[in-house]
Amino acid sequence: MAGMTGGLAGIFSTESRQQYGAVAAMRGQMLRHSLRSKRGNFELGARIFTIAFFSVIALAIGTGLGFGAYSIASGHTLRLLVVLFWPVLFLWQFLPLMVASFQEHVDLSAFLRFPMSFAAYMLVTLVFGLLDISTIMGSICLYGIWIGLVVAQPHAVLGITAALLLFAIFNILLTRTIFAWIDRWLAQRRTREIMGAAFLFLLLSVQLINPLMQHYQGRSFPIGQKTLQEIDEAQSILPPGLTASAVRYAIRNHQPQSLSSLGGLVLYGGATALLFGFRLHAEYRGESLGEGSRQSTRARKSTKKQRAGALDLGPVGAVIEKELRYLSRSGIMLYSLAAPLFMLLIFSGGGMHRGSGLFLRGQYALPAGVAYSFLGLTRMIYNSLGGEGAGIQLYFLSPTPFRTIMLSKNLMQAGLFCMELLSVCLIVFFRYGMPEGGIIAATFCWLLFALPLQLASGNIVSLTVAYRMTLTRMSREEGAAGNGFLSLGIQVAIVGIGVAVFLPLSRYHHTGLAAGIFLMLAVASAAFWLRIFKAIDRMAANARENLIQTLARAA
Repeated sequence: MAGMTGGLAGIFSTESRQQYGAVAAMRGQMLRHSLRSKRGNFELGARIFTIAFFSVIALAIGTGLGFGAYSIASGHTLRLLVVLFWPVLFLWQFLPLMVASFQEHVDLSAFLRFPMSFAAYMLVTLVFGLLDISTIMGSICLYGIWIGLVVAQPHAVLGITAALLLFAIFNILLTRTIFAWIDRWLAQRRTREIMGAAFLFLLLSVQLINPLMQHYQGRSFPIGQKTLQEIDEAQSILPPGLTASAVRYAIRNHQPQSLSSLGGLVLYGGATALLFGFRLHAEYRGESLGEGSRQSTRARKSTKKQRAGALDLGPVGAVIEKELRYLSRSGIMLYSLAAPLFMLLIFSGGGMHRGSGLFLRGQYALPAGVAYSFLGLTRMIYNSLGGEGAGIQLYFLSPTPFRTIMLSKNLMQAGLFCMELLSVCLIVFFRYGMPEGGIIAATFCWLLFALPLQLASGNIVSLTVAYRMTLTRMSREEGAAGNGFLSLGIQVAIVGIGVAVFLPLSRYHHTGLAAGIFLMLAVASAAFWLRIFKAIDRMAANARENLIQTLARAA
């Protein structure tokens, strides 16, 4: 009971400090123990490579922002400071949705088994958030801006530092808050349906980009000085605008105005912390994301209906039905399927009459869209056993061959890809019109090569580098870095082969020859899938202990 009163002792009480030390020591021990295995070393290497890769990108962006900050501050065009902070905000908040495959997520709810106070639990959660890729990249970008501003205006170093530090704290809190609430919304069917409707609304709204750009093509946008002034006033009370104002006033030695802007950032940070704390407190009180109890009740009431509606295909049908039920109850997986389609609509935001979108040229829209559509199935293909959890033991206890289980998963994955492919084709045909026959043939033949190779590679990675996957969280579980690194490398290689064959031949109008080459590669790809399929039982037997240890461990 002494631990229960620890919540009143404060974040930095003796008991809380001991808990922080225990958490740090535990993580250190976990890292040291993981390095005893080849997989642990590979996982650490993949994580280091991923962080280094995104850090290099952030260094390039931060260097550009630093030079921009120096130019603005030294040239006394301080009204332009805001253009530095809006890109950082968008990078910080939208990058996690794009690179969730490379982020490690540790389920900190396990700490609630011990007498940890809510304040300490919230602080530990925020500290773990500092290791996110978005936080690392955003911090590097802000550091570049800080260097540029301080070099240009060294007398305002305190005001500049305070503004950028508060802006960084706000972004960290906002990222954690967004993920916490998205996890909550996607965990329940009713809120998932509401978000699905909102997502559909966004998809339809994107269609307005095309007629809008067509209407204003070759014209100047009818934005007057008054409208620009209103937009500037509106953004000036938002965090990027307040940060720019605080820096501008600090450079001009207007301390009261600078403190006022800093106070606005504090208010935004406090409001975000309250939203995050409200969501986190529900988990602290024992709320569980998901629909387990209600789903169990429905299952008991409708057992006969479920049996009557089951697929009568033996073990194959049973596994497919289970996978479809998992998919229908996982908002995260549904989101991953829909996100590439939404991004494809954005990329094709230009006019189909011009034959080009915002980023895609109409000539290559179909092959690019087909290749991009594989991203929505990355989790399912390359970690097809990750959602089984402790149920992986039943596969090894049942008389069903493991190859039958993997065949069922491959059939469902191929079916889902066909649905994604149909959606991509409809989007491309609607936005750009019917592509040339040669391009359609080459794309289809490349698909015959790519799909079996993706499935075969996914089976290998799923058996050798599996990780426990939480179906109610946006981020990935511990152990996802190595899996994500391998899956990304394989997909880049497959797309790279297609580009290396298709682009040179299409330039000289030999797309038919490209289709023939892809057909030959497809034969080799299908043979590779068959060879892996025949060896699945042996591979599963060799990986049995590792799979059970990884997937059946306590969440």
